[in-house]
Amino acid sequence: LDKKVAEVDMREHEVDPPKQDIVTRDDVRMEIDVIASIKVIDSLKAIKSIDDYKKAVKSSVATSVFNILGSMELDDIQKQVGSITSLIAKETEKESMRWGIKIVQVRIENMKRPQSIIDAIEKEKAAEHEQRSAVLKAEGEHKVHELHAESEKVLIEKRAEATYKVIKDLKELMPNISDEKIMNFLTSTSYIDSMRALSSSDNSKFVVYPSEIKNSMDQMMGTEYLSQAMDANKKTAKAE
Repeated sequence: LDKKVAEVDMREHEVDPPKQDIVTRDDVRMEIDVIASIKVIDSLKAIKSIDDYKKAVKSSVATSVFNILGSMELDDIQKQVGSITSLIAKETEKESMRWGIKIVQVRIENMKRPQSIIDAIEKEKAAEHEQRSAVLKAEGEHKVHELHAESEKVLIEKRAEATYKVIKDLKELMPNISDEKIMNFLTSTSYIDSMRALSSSDNSKFVVYPSEIKNSMDQMMGTEYLSQAMDANKKTAKAE
C-alpha cells in the first residue's frame, strides 16, 4: 500500500473523458468533448477509496456534463459556456473529494451542433448583417438630407441678409425711390447686366429681348436708370 501511495502523481494533470452525445431541454442533439484538470490532494484516499481514481473522475465529469447540459436549452448553453464549465467542475468535485481529488478546472474542447442548427445560425447572422447595413444606409441618407436641408437653410438666410443689406443701402443712397422700383431693380439687375454684356460684345449685331419677360420695357428702362443713378451716387459718396 505504501508503494502504491508513493506512486500517486501529486502534480496537476488532465483527464480526458470520451466525447458524448447529449440532448438539450429543447430537444437539440449535440456532441460535447470536455477535458478536466485534476490534482490529488489526499494520496491515501485516492488509493484506498477507489480502484482507479482517474477512471472514476472521467465518469463523474461525463455524468455532470450530461445532467447540466441536458437540463438547459441550446441558446442558454451557447451564451453561458464560461459559467457552465465552472458548474461542471463544482458538481464533479462533490464526488471526487471523497477520493481525495480536487477538480482544478473543466473546459469544453469542442461542442458540435447539428448542421441544421449551424445553417440556421448562419442565415440569422446574414439577416442581421443585412439589417444592420440597411439601417446604416438609411441613417447615412437621413444625415445627408439633414445636412442638405441645413445648408439650404443657411443659404436662404445669407441671401435674405444680403438682400436686406442691398435694400438698406439703396434706401440710404436714394431715399426718394419707391420700394416698388427698388424691388424691380433687384429682380431685373442680373438680366440687364447680361443684356449689357451681350450688346457690348464685338461679335454682337443686335440684342434679343424674350417675349416672356414679365416687366415692360418702361420698367426695364426705369431699372436701368436706377442702376445708373445708384452707381453715380456711390461715386459721389466715395468722392465726399
